[in-house]
Amino acid sequence: MKHILLIATGGTLACRESGRGLAPSLTGEQLLEFLPEIKKICRVFVDNPFSVDSTDITTAQRKQIATLIWQNYDRYDGFVVAHGTDSLAYTSALLYHMLRNLNKPVIITGAQKPIGVEDSDAERNLLDSFRVACAGWTGVAAVLHGQIIRGNHVFKAHTESMTPFMSINAPLIGTVSENGTVNFNIPPLRGGEPEFVDIVKSSFIVLPIIPDLDPSIFDFLSRYDKVILRAYGAGGVPVRLEKVVQKLISNGTKVYITTQCLEGEVDLHKYEVGRRAEEVGAISLGHRSIEDSIAAIQCGEL
Repeated sequence: MKHILLIATGGTLACRESGRGLAPSLTGEQLLEFLPEIKKICRVFVDNPFSVDSTDITTAQRKQIATLIWQNYDRYDGFVVAHGTDSLAYTSALLYHMLRNLNKPVIITGAQKPIGVEDSDAERNLLDSFRVACAGWTGVAAVLHGQIIRGNHVFKAHTESMTPFMSINAPLIGTVSENGTVNFNIPPLRGGEPEFVDIVKSSFIVLPIIPDLDPSIFDFLSRYDKVILRAYGAGGVPVRLEKVVQKLISNGTKVYITTQCLEGEVDLHKYEVGRRAEEVGAISLGHRSIEDSIAAIQCGEL
């Protein structure tokens, strides 16, 4: 029977009513009390590094999760991270880029309703995560509502739906049926030597392009090493912003272009506005989601 480390960080699945709304309060040990079936799947060990609403999770805490996994990598057969859903995609992407060439599973999951309440999705999501962790997957993935999503393609698309997550610009890794059967659509990847990215940078900012955006805003962006512009459609910079973007780049700030669309990719050669952006030095982020782009920048890949 495989040994899996549960890393409990709070989130909706661990919430109880506080009198001012839901707030995380259950430990990982308490979560397991709702999962009597887990004894048939694996042996679970627990670590509770912190317990917060995922809105409050910082890059430092995401790095804490990655460090905890890396320090215990040789002790366990896999890892399950219980997390809030609101910023789960950001944590999933950062873990994906910090923990490279893994030959063991790191599964992140959450829930739309607290564990133990009527019609909660928490029990199934947790059990499915342990099932996937024991089924031979390698690397970082999210397991939510029967879907297995590669760690850098996770996106939360709905605030209330019980199936709020999508796999952006990539097919599902696989699915977990209601009876618990794990089905992979693609074979697990076998990495090389596992690697941990210790240095995570934070000198970046994301700015959406909106109609009539004030060009003077760009005067404040030079303090950042890197800027991600969320452009329309296939990407581009409005002509009235070209000079301020060019000035930003000439002063040493790298400017990247992503899209505000959920799916598809940036193609700076498709339209003249895109070619002009590239000519002044902007860099396309291609098919990367915003969460994946941020994580790749933080880990020095871009």
